[in-house]
Amino acid sequence: MKRHRTSYGFTVVELMINVVTIGIIAGALSALFFKWIQLWYLSSAKAEIQRDGRTCVSAVDKHLRQASASSVVIDRYDSNQPPYSRISFTKDSQPFIYYQNGQEFYEVINSTRTLAKSVRIVQFIYPDTSDNSIVAMSIAFEKKTYSSQTKALQLSVAKVRIMN
Repeated sequence: MKRHRTSYGFTVVELMINVVTIGIIAGALSALFFKWIQLWYLSSAKAEIQRDGRTCVSAVDKHLRQASASSVVIDRYDSNQPPYSRISFTKDSQPFIYYQNGQEFYEVINSTRTLAKSVRIVQFIYPDTSDNSIVAMSIAFEKKTYSSQTKALQLSVAKVRIMN
């Protein structure tokens, strides 16, 4: 009478194949997860600096349009800041100031308010030297993402015609 041998477990070869397969799947999933995290941070940073760009440009544009052209002064906050990074003017006899200090962009009307915290550089210039009623404004934003090697960048540019 022949006895049939019944198997109750895995062989070493089967076990090794399963471990290697699970390792490959886990490695691929973790790499995919880290790429997703990087993409999420980059998307969040881009959305934040696009929002900041719109906020800054629209705030300056809104008030500068109604300013007195003869009251516009373009300079810088202090010697540590880039040239042409501050603009001041009057609108209805009230002073307005917008300036960069470090990586922050400020608005001063009645009190100082931070409009953006990830500013790389701000510049206000007269694009046509014969016409002081047009001011060009450019603001570059930069924000680090998940790894310090990747940055989100945004450039907002606007030309504003001063009506008064």
